Amino acid sequence: MRILIFIIGWGLAILASAAEMRIASFSPGATQTIIDLGGGDQIVAATRWCPLPSAHPAQRNCDIFLPDLETLQKLRPTLVILPRMANPLWAEKCRNAGLATLILNPESPTAVVQDIRAIGLVLNQSDMAEKICGRMATPASVTHKTIIIIWDGVMAGPDAYLAGILAAGGFKSALPTGTWLKFDWEMIAQAKPDVVLWIDNAAPDRPIVASQSQRNGMMQIPVVNKLKCVEAGKIYETSAGSRWLPGSGLVDTLPELLKLNLN
Repeated sequence: MRILIFIIGWGLAILASAAEMRIASFSPGATQTIIDLGGGDQIVAATRWCPLPSAHPAQRNCDIFLPDLETLQKLRPTLVILPRMANPLWAEKCRNAGLATLILNPESPTAVVQDIRAIGLVLNQSDMAEKICGRMATPASVTHKTIIIIWDGVMAGPDAYLAGILAAGGFKSALPTGTWLKFDWEMIAQAKPDVVLWIDNAAPDRPIVASQSQRNGMMQIPVVNKLKCVEAGKIYETSAGSRWLPGSGLVDTLPELLKLNLN
C-alpha cells in the first residue's frame, strides 16, 4: 500500500492510499470536483447542498457556519476539505484534532484551477485533474465579449472565480474591478455589457436561454433600457445548480458559453 505524504495548509498530513481515503467536504464545488476525479465513493460527509445522488451514503451534516467537531470525528475522516471562506479557528480545530485539512484557495480567476489540482494531488489523480484544467484554458484565438453575471443580488467582477471559465468561453467581465459587487443599475449602465446573464438559485441545472422576462424588466429601467444588449435581446438566464459552483462542474458551462459568444 502506498502512503501519500503532503503538506496541507500549515501542517504535515500523512494519508493512506487514495482508495482508503474518507473525505468530509464542506464545499459543494469541491464535492463536484471529487466526483469528477473518481473519488465520489470516498466521501463520507458533505453539505446538504453538495451534488451527490440521493442514494449516496455520505452524511449531509457538514455545515461550515455551525461546524460540529465531535460529530465530524465520529465519521473518522482522513481528509477535511474546507471552503475559502472557512473560519480559521475551525480549520485550526480540525488540525489540532489530528484531521488532515485542505482549505481551498482564496478567490481569484485561477482559484478553481488551483483547487482542482490540489484535490487531484491528494486523490492521486493529478493527470485527470490536469485534463480538466486544460479544458478551462483560454483559447488563443477567442474574441472576448463583455458580460455581466447577476447572481443573488451581486455581480461577478473580473477578480471572481468565474473569470477563468468565462475567459475560456469567450467572455470577460464588463465591470472594471472586484470579485463580487453589489447589484447596481447605474454600474451596469456604465459598463455597457454585450451580454447580461441572470443566474437563479434554483437547485436543478437549467441551460442558458434567452430571458424575455428579465429583458422586459430591464426595459422598464430608464438607466439601462437603451443599452444595446437590452435592445438586441442579449439578456439570458440560467440556474445555479452545481455547474456554477467553484469546482470542476464549471467545465459543463463551456459549450453554452461558447455558443452564447457566437450569438
